[in-house]
Amino acid sequence: MMLLIDKILDYTYDIVVAIAMIYSIYLWVKKGYTAKQKYFFLYLVAVLIVDVFGLLIRKTFDLPQAYLYFPFIIFSILYFRYFYVQEYKTKKDHYFLNTISVISIGMSFYFQFSIGFPQFNNNTFLMMILFFLLASLQWFLYIIRFVDEQNITVKQSFWVSFALLFWSIFALFRMYLGTWLLNYNRDIFNVIKFLFSVCNVMMYSFFIKGLRCVDYNVLRTFNSFKK
Repeated sequence: MMLLIDKILDYTYDIVVAIAMIYSIYLWVKKGYTAKQKYFFLYLVAVLIVDVFGLLIRKTFDLPQAYLYFPFIIFSILYFRYFYVQEYKTKKDHYFLNTISVISIGMSFYFQFSIGFPQFNNNTFLMMILFFLLASLQWFLYIIRFVDEQNITVKQSFWVSFALLFWSIFALFRMYLGTWLLNYNRDIFNVIKFLFSVCNVMMYSFFIKGLRCVDYNVLRTFNSFKK
């Protein structure tokens, strides 16, 4: 039964990621929302390649996992550094974001090259998780300090930050407690694995919601201008 549920969740995840990517590309190509969505389609294309088609690519080209996941982790940190740096008006926030970006990338290179390719060092994955956690928390703290008139739930950055925070907490839980439970209690481990799969689906659902906000805000601004 669990195998069937896992399979359904895997397919659901693939579909949600594909929908998010297609919608993001639609906003780019059809409506010209590139900078407005902060080039989010680039990140989603990378996710589709690595997460959805990754296994097929690795089997077809006999490619070790590290050659896909390590560049993806570096790209993810760089992309979300770009995503968030546009949100901040203060040098202090820019400095903090740049600092955690440099540390996360530097430590990722250190961990990966300490064991070398083709092995994959899971600590590089941890660096991405911690970066997502800190970057999303920084955005929430920033929005508390600099309140504006716009409803927070119509901001793309809110949904992206909520998704990253939500996912990174579950990922830490899955990475450490899940590994321990694998040896001591397989049933609880399966529950955690199931919840993390649900979390993955929800993360990209939140990304879609954020992209919808981009479309909504641009259309609202245009209609207000016409009046």
